Amino acid sequence: MTRQKITLLVVLSILLSFLAVPAGAIQEDKDDEKIPVLINFKGKTNAELVKAYGGNVKHEYTIVPAIAAELPQKAIDALSKNPNIAFIEPDGQAQILADEVPWGITRINAVTAQSEGFTGTGIKVAVLDTGIDYNHPDLKTNYLGGYDFVNKDNDPMDDHSHGTHVAGTVAAASNGIGVLGAAPQAGLYAVKVADSSGYCSYSNIIAGINWAVDNNANVITMSLGGTSSSSTLKSACDNAYSKGVVLVGAAGNSGGSVIFPAAYSSVIAVSAVDSTNTKTSWSCYGPEIEFAAPGVSIKSTMPGGLYGFKSGTSMATPHVTGAVALLMSSDVTGTIYDSNKNGKWDPAEIRSRMQSTSTDLGVTGKDNYYGYGLVNAYAAVTGLNIAPATDDTPTEVDTPVEDDTSSTDTEPEVAPTTPTEIAMSVGSLTATKEFSVKGKNTFGWAVATVKVIDANGKAVTGTTVKGSWSGLTTASVSGTTDANGIVKFTSSQVKNPSGTFTFKVTEATCSGYAYDAAQNVCSSVSVTF
Repeated sequence: MTRQKITLLVVLSILLSFLAVPAGAIQEDKDDEKIPVLINFKGKTNAELVKAYGGNVKHEYTIVPAIAAELPQKAIDALSKNPNIAFIEPDGQAQILADEVPWGITRINAVTAQSEGFTGTGIKVAVLDTGIDYNHPDLKTNYLGGYDFVNKDNDPMDDHSHGTHVAGTVAAASNGIGVLGAAPQAGLYAVKVADSSGYCSYSNIIAGINWAVDNNANVITMSLGGTSSSSTLKSACDNAYSKGVVLVGAAGNSGGSVIFPAAYSSVIAVSAVDSTNTKTSWSCYGPEIEFAAPGVSIKSTMPGGLYGFKSGTSMATPHVTGAVALLMSSDVTGTIYDSNKNGKWDPAEIRSRMQSTSTDLGVTGKDNYYGYGLVNAYAAVTGLNIAPATDDTPTEVDTPVEDDTSSTDTEPEVAPTTPTEIAMSVGSLTATKEFSVKGKNTFGWAVATVKVIDANGKAVTGTTVKGSWSGLTTASVSGTTDANGIVKFTSSQVKNPSGTFTFKVTEATCSGYAYDAAQNVCSSVSVTF
C-alpha cells in the first residue's frame, strides 16, 4: 500500500470518528428528554421514588394519590413496573372555554355593556323570519317557543338558515362555546313567517306581529321586507308600537329606498356598515334610517349546531335588536328617560335614548345613510342600573297571557304588608344531556332548568339563583330568572363523557321574597352519560 493511500485512510477514520460522536450525543439527548406525566400510586405517594428515577416533581397531591412529574421515557417504563405504581398517564393539555365574539358584537360595545351586568335578562325578542334551529347549543337555552305560520303548526324549525343566523346575533348564549350574542340572556321567540326559499307574504308578517304581541314580546325583529307599502301592515306595526313593543327592521339590500316594514315610522330602520364603519354600497338608505350597524361577514349560528358568515342589512338589524334588549333590561324608573313616569321603557323612550348615545357617522347629525349613527349598546346603558328584581313587573308586558288570570285572582289575596313576607321556592328543576360529535370525539354537557315560584305557584321574575355543578364537571354558577321565572345553566363540555352531571340549587334571592328551600320540589338533579 502506498504512503498516499495510508494517509487517506487515516484521514477518513478521523472524520468518521468525529461524525459518530454527535450522532451518539443526539440519541442520548433524545433519550434524556423529560416527558410530563401523572404518576398514580396504589397507596401513599412517594416523591423520593420518582426523584430516584431522575424525575422533576411538579406537584404531589393529597386529593388523589398521584404525583405530577417530568421523567425520561426509560424512567417511565421502569417505574411502570414498580409494584407501588398503579399507572402512569400523560399530563394532558387543556384550555379555557370562551365564546368567540364576532366583530359586530364588539363594534357596538355590547360586550362592555354585558360586563356591567346588562345581558337582556327578562326581555322577550320575537324573531320574525324563517324560524330558528331551537336545538342549536347556542340558542336552546334562550328559546321560549314560537309558531310556524308557513306550515301552520307549533314547530317553527328553521329550514333555511336565515332566522337561525339572525337569532344568534341577538342572543347566542354565553356558554363557553360558539359565538356570543349581543344580549346573551334575552329570550327568543321563533315566529316562522318565511318559507324554505326565504319568501313570505305580508299576511304572514302581520300574523307574526299579531302573535308576538299576544305572547307579550318586548321586541320584534324583522330582517325581511318588501318594496310595496301596505296599509294593513303599517297598522299592525303602529298598533304593536302603541302596545309598548319595539319593532326593528332591515333597510334592504338593493341600494335604493328603504323597504317595508322598516320604512314605517313605528319601526326602527337599520342600514349596514362594514368594518371601516362605512355604509355598504348595497345597503338601502333614506330619511327613514335610524341607526347603522355591522352587516358584512357576520359570524353567527347556523342550523345543525353549526356557525357561518352572512352579510346584509338582515345581519345589521339583530345588532340593533340586541342593543334594544340590553337597554330594556335596565331600570328606567325615576330617571329623566322615563318621560311618562310609568316606570318602564316605552318604545319612544328606547329610541330617544339610543339616538342620543349612538356614535355619529357621516355628516354631523342625522343623515340618510347612517341615521343617528352606529348603535352603541354600552353608551345606551351607561349611568343606568340593572332592572331590579321585584314582584311588581307590569304583567301586561312581562307575564305570559296564560298567567294573567292567576295573577288577577291571587295577588289581592296574598298582597303582603312588607315585601319580605312572600315565600318563594324551586317549583321545578330538570336537566337534559346534550352532545355534539366532532370527528371521532363526542363532547357532552348538561343543561339544568330551574323555575322559581311563589307560594301561590306564580313565577317569580328576577330571582338570582346560585347553584353548583358536580360530577363530570365542577363549577359554581349564578343566573337570573326571566319573565317566566326560569333560568337555565349549562355545564362545561366534557370530551367523551362517561359519568354523571349533577346540578344543585344552593341559594335563591329576590327583593321582596324569602327563599324557603324546604318547599322546593327538589334541590338537585342529575343526568348520566
